[in-house]
Amino acid sequence: MTNIMHRYYPSGTATLAGILLLCMAAPASAQNDRIFPVTGSPISGQIETESRNGLAVKAGGGTQNIPANSIVKIMYAGDPSNLTNGREFALDGQYDKALEELKKIDFSKIRREIITQDANFYRLKSEGMLSLTGQGDRAQAIAALGGFISKQGDSWHYYEAVRLLGELAYAEGNMDLANKSFQALYSAAASELKIESVYLVSLLQLRNGEFDKALAGFDRIASARVSSPAVGLFVKLGKAGRVAVLGQKGDLDGAINESKPLIAELSPTDIELAARIYNARGSAYAKAGQNEAAIRAYLHTHLMFSGIPDAHVEALQALVQLWPAVGKADRANEMRQILQQSYPGWGG
Repeated sequence: MTNIMHRYYPSGTATLAGILLLCMAAPASAQNDRIFPVTGSPISGQIETESRNGLAVKAGGGTQNIPANSIVKIMYAGDPSNLTNGREFALDGQYDKALEELKKIDFSKIRREIITQDANFYRLKSEGMLSLTGQGDRAQAIAALGGFISKQGDSWHYYEAVRLLGELAYAEGNMDLANKSFQALYSAAASELKIESVYLVSLLQLRNGEFDKALAGFDRIASARVSSPAVGLFVKLGKAGRVAVLGQKGDLDGAINESKPLIAELSPTDIELAARIYNARGSAYAKAGQNEAAIRAYLHTHLMFSGIPDAHVEALQALVQLWPAVGKADRANEMRQILQQSYPGWGG
């Protein structure tokens, strides 16, 4: 909801100066940006300063500081319609439609740098997300996103761009760039991003076989004080990470027992958490030679929680190996075909 200030004049008493003031006031109000936070009502005002950690917005007679990680989107005064449409498609995960709109933008008509920056970010995000599923050139997306990060260091989109760069680098098999990107999140002011940094680096360590380092990171996250819903989710993801490490270290009983309460508490929106837990269980069962149980766990991710690309790839790769072990090579070929079609070139 937008708060609208009305100025009232008694009938027949408006002077010429008052009429002019009215005429001047309407455009000023129309120049307000609208910031949509994760929780609460939209904030209508004028953006005074922007940094990678957030915005200072003049609103309601004062200045509000809004952390970047608490912003869902901003609708700027002066937005071209193609940006408005493209932004909504991108936020809805319809990246192909987002690109169709964003490519129609006439940048020569944009008068604010922050709007140009916004349009570029959503275009790069859409291209990057599509390339994660084989619908674009991943190397090109990495280069373009790296250019945005180096040139737009004060963008409130900065850390989201850094995170996506890490995901693309991991998919491309560039572990050094992935690690550097995920570690960079730790420099953010928001505690949620610091915790996410530790989590993502720990995931990389798990996948690189550095189990003790990964376990230390996951334990650090799992014991964090829950100060927001985002932190609460990472606490659970840290516990799921523990399950994965325990399984890889051969502690099947520990992995299964620790995963049970996590599964019991899952909500329909916990897609990433569910994928991580079931993959961790699958890994633990596979490590123990219980192939049928491992297949059942990985199938949960494949059939129900495939919206997390790296977790889906992990499940598919495991199923390619596991199906022949139970005498079903045809199912392995099916998984291999899905993997090649949906995630070509994943992991280099």
